[in-house]
Order: sequence, then structure tokens, then C-alpha cells
Amino acid sequence: MQMDSIETPGMGSRRRERFPTVVRRKPLPDEVAGVLEREIVEGRIERGARLPTEAELAKEFGVSRNVVREAVARLKQDGLIESRQGLGAFVSAHPVSLSYRIGTENLSAEDDLRHVFELRAEVETGAAALAAQRRTEAQLTAIREALEDMGRAISNEGDGVAADAAFHRAIAEASNNPYYRDLMIFLAVGVAQSIAAARENSALFDEWTPTAQREHERICEAIADRDPAAARLAVRSHLTRAARRLGLMEPVEQHS
Repeated sequence: MQMDSIETPGMGSRRRERFPTVVRRKPLPDEVAGVLEREIVEGRIERGARLPTEAELAKEFGVSRNVVREAVARLKQDGLIESRQGLGAFVSAHPVSLSYRIGTENLSAEDDLRHVFELRAEVETGAAALAAQRRTEAQLTAIREALEDMGRAISNEGDGVAADAAFHRAIAEASNNPYYRDLMIFLAVGVAQSIAAARENSALFDEWTPTAQREHERICEAIADRDPAAARLAVRSHLTRAARRLGLMEPVEQHS
């Protein structure tokens, strides 16, 4: 059956074929995000262009609006799409290159997840130390707001993954080193997967979720106090403990 031609807002005046049919090999949001990402990276959706509405994209892909919403949220996290109040979603004018990125398919084994935690421990400790030295009041506010969002997710029995990822991205932003920020965007999928695994695991034990929240609070406090050494230690402690809770690292032996 021949696909209908469509004229999509924000993609220029030329007519083009309908988006490719989504193949259900991966979660639908991943499939939709992948198609949109290719359209952007390969220039078929121009920088600064407005995306079609959720309803239009849902119709084009043959999926629900919730699927589209989640796909677009992932691309926002990757820095490819930005929202403009009252106007909709637009391709970022200067999207970050995705030439290096950990994909979901690379996190299928325990060793892969362990490697992500090891990498995060090295990268994010440095970002936190710089954030403690360089953060502005506005950047500290963004870190605190993400922390509060995590607290609300706990109260509402939500997964808190988006707020948790936003917390760690805000710290990278507060380092005021653009390469830390960009590296966190490169690692966005891997970071989100490791956060999701850690939070889902913590939810199995009543004491683990509040414990993880206190670890985040200590990171925030160290950055607020402008204490680079404490910030570095708090991040490493949090990520190491998260990996241990997942069984990715051996617990520390207690000596009498």
C-alpha cells in the first residue's frame, strides 16, 4: 500500500512521505524517539523547526499520544528538542552531537550496568566538585528543585527517574564547564537506565528509597556549602552505594 504524502509543520514546504512504520523490537517510545532523532541528525527536520503536535505525531506513527510524549521527553533530555511556552516543541538551534552515546541495547547485561556506574562515578564526582566551587544561586536553585521533585515522587509513589536524572544534569550544568554538560547529554540514556534500575531496586525495600534520598540531600548540601571535597565524596558514596544495592559491587565487610 502506498503511503500518503503529508506536509508537516516546521519541516519546510516540500511534501514528504509519511514517517516509517515503527517496528516493535524495542519499547515504542524508543522506536519513535529513534526515528525523530534520525530525522533531526540527518537534517530532514531543520534546526529551529517546530515539531508537529503530539496528536499529529501520534497519528503519523500510529501510536498513542503517551508514547509520543515519552519519546519527545527523551529527546529533550538528550538536548535535541526544547519546549517553548505556549508554542510547542522545537528542534534545538544547536543540538548536541550524538556521535558518542550509550544506547539502551548496551545495558542488557549486569556487567554493562556496572560499567556505567563506574563511569558515572568518575565523571560526576568531578562535576560535583566544580559545581561546589562555581555554581550560581540560580543553578543551586535548579539542583534543589530537582531534589524536591524527587521527594514528591517518593510521597506520591512515583518512580522519580526524571527528577533524579534532572538532579544530576543540574549538577553538571552547575560545574560551568560545558564539556561536563555535554558529556552528561551524551550519556543520557545510560544514566537514565542506571537511575531507573537503582530506583526500581530501592523500591523493593522500604528503607532504601529514603536512604537514597538522603544521599542526594548530602550532595546538594555540599554544593550549597561550596565544599568541593565533600561534594566529590558525597557523589562517589551515593553511586557506590547504589551499585551495591543493585548487587553490582560487593558490600563493604564490617570489621570488629
